[in-house]
Amino acid sequence: MSEVANTISTVPRVVIAIVATDEAKNLVGCLGSLHGSIHREFSVVICENGGHEAFERDVRELSKVPGMVVADAEVADRLGAAEGQRFHLGADQRVVRVLRSRENRGYSGGVNFCIAAAGAEWDFIWVLNPDTFPEPDALGALVRRQAEGGYGIVGSKIVYVVNGRVQLWGGLKFLPLLGRARSLGHGQPAEMTPDTREVEAALDIVAGTAMFVSKDYIKAIGVMDEDFFVYHEDTEWSLRRGKFRLGYAHDSVVHHVAGSTSGSGGPRPKRSRFSIYLSERNRVILAKKRYPAAWPLFAGVALLETLELLLRFHSWRSFTIGLSGWWAGLSGETGMPGFMRATQGPATKVFLQRAD
Repeated sequence: MSEVANTISTVPRVVIAIVATDEAKNLVGCLGSLHGSIHREFSVVICENGGHEAFERDVRELSKVPGMVVADAEVADRLGAAEGQRFHLGADQRVVRVLRSRENRGYSGGVNFCIAAAGAEWDFIWVLNPDTFPEPDALGALVRRQAEGGYGIVGSKIVYVVNGRVQLWGGLKFLPLLGRARSLGHGQPAEMTPDTREVEAALDIVAGTAMFVSKDYIKAIGVMDEDFFVYHEDTEWSLRRGKFRLGYAHDSVVHHVAGSTSGSGGPRPKRSRFSIYLSERNRVILAKKRYPAAWPLFAGVALLETLELLLRFHSWRSFTIGLSGWWAGLSGETGMPGFMRATQGPATKVFLQRAD
């Protein structure tokens, strides 16, 4: 470890940003794992998108986490938070803040909400899904890898909870024409060690499941693009990187349930309306933003892939959902999808958990 990392006064300060939508049980597991983190210079900000009852469940269940102590109520009106609760985690009293958003901001808006709530006294933001369980040295390994390479974003080794195999080595290789990406390391045994330089050479996207982002990156590049709401927001944020490099910390191990609430797990035709619609819509949005000269071609390819749901998988349901999402992207819809706006209310429960 570097001399800087060993100097208490200069240990990098990390804010862990978690976006949840009524996922108290996942939060309990995630915070329980973070309690065991070896790197201790961190605080946590949770954006609860799921309304008042979800917020109350968060507070009730998190108070049961070993080492968690309820502190003061907190309301940050300037951030658009309706209500908040502060906790202290561990003997060193790491601050954990649960803030209820006044509206469902999606994943990208929720991450930005956490960044705004973090204030100014931090060096890195670690974006985590609520259904992740970091190993004790996961955060420390990210800090060390970033110090070695000065990366803008660093990804972790993400391992499926269900089978113990690799979901991702940090992230994905992007295929622009298809508007899709290939997962690096997918399905490999967790104990396999790749050539880190080869992984980083192929790494176009650090997965939104676990993104370790420097303050310099956010200052230069900006925050997540809220047009995406959820899906492809991590792709756009990574592709927008300019001079910054993406890194991979193989010793940062994060276990992930994957798609447990968003309906994005399993075969493509069987995924939820939410997942299919936004995946297809946001492919078109991404093409418009990143490849303005060629986006009609990319949109045409996306339409052919949507047809695959009908011609190959014989799923009329999935095809019509995908087609409506594709058309929404073509028509310029951004942010919260139209079908959610029509039903949005205090009791609306739509899950927004990163799945890739």
